[in-house]
Amino acid sequence: MTRQFWIILLAMAIAIPPLRAEDSGGFAGSFLRVGLGARALGMGNAQVATADHGYGSFYNPAALPNLTERHLAFSYSDMSLDRRHNFIGFAMPLQPLAGVSAGWINSGVGDLRAYNSVGQDVGEISHGLNALYFSFGVSPIALAQADKALKGLPTDLITIGLSVKFVWEDISDNEDYEYDGSGVGADLGVLIRPHRRLTFGYQLKDVNARLESNTNDLFDRGSQLDNAFPLTQKVGAFFHTPLDWLSAAYDFEWNDAGREEHHMGVEMVSPWAIGRLGLDDGRVTVGGGIDFRAYRRLNMVLDYAFVDDVVDEGISHVFSWQMRF
Repeated sequence: MTRQFWIILLAMAIAIPPLRAEDSGGFAGSFLRVGLGARALGMGNAQVATADHGYGSFYNPAALPNLTERHLAFSYSDMSLDRRHNFIGFAMPLQPLAGVSAGWINSGVGDLRAYNSVGQDVGEISHGLNALYFSFGVSPIALAQADKALKGLPTDLITIGLSVKFVWEDISDNEDYEYDGSGVGADLGVLIRPHRRLTFGYQLKDVNARLESNTNDLFDRGSQLDNAFPLTQKVGAFFHTPLDWLSAAYDFEWNDAGREEHHMGVEMVSPWAIGRLGLDDGRVTVGGGIDFRAYRRLNMVLDYAFVDDVVDEGISHVFSWQMRF
């Protein structure tokens, strides 16, 4: 295989995001900037103030103390161009003070072919992008009340959270060439709930996150690579309207790569189904789901979102499944 082939492949693997072809896509870590879960994508990715669900620590770990049940969550994306973006995670409350979660995002591109210098197909290349999350959230007011202070305040008025994530990427032809990069990053979150119908959220995302690698084993003149993720910030609000079946969310997002985005969405809940509409930085999003009792104290939530293409790369379908118990 030629060096030029591997240089191009590595650049594409780092630069191309799984769902969107924009949004700081030329920087590392783009697979962590596309959103997670069908509920979020159906609501235009406006989630920083409404993250009390099984995918919530991705958007704001400060929501973990507000969980009332344990959540086992899965997400699968049927995507064009042989791409994948899947998730499995578990979240639980530690009442009355805190909550914890862990999750794994697996992304990448399949059916990549390798060719030698004379154009012969010499096999398939495996490519994987992964992030392993560990998150913790706590209510400072609940901690203070345990010491007999702030007795008059609701425990969910302010909550804070931290996610630590381990990220790694690997590209291999399973024979001669092996590329891998890894790193550690963190997310910080804050939630403020001044009223039972209104919540404000803030997230500082990808603090010190990067993929570090060494290509000396691949090339005669390899180098040490340090691909830092853009530092992203989000602020948002979630409003449960006086119409109990209708809620609305809005997020504003910006990063140090110069990108700014607006996300907004609505969620409509009936006794038998859920509908969602959103604007993800100007693109219309659509989704829905059902929430039902499967067995005694076991509830299930099945969600779906339709993700349109950006630059004719093809549409994607996102399916999510949560078990609450």
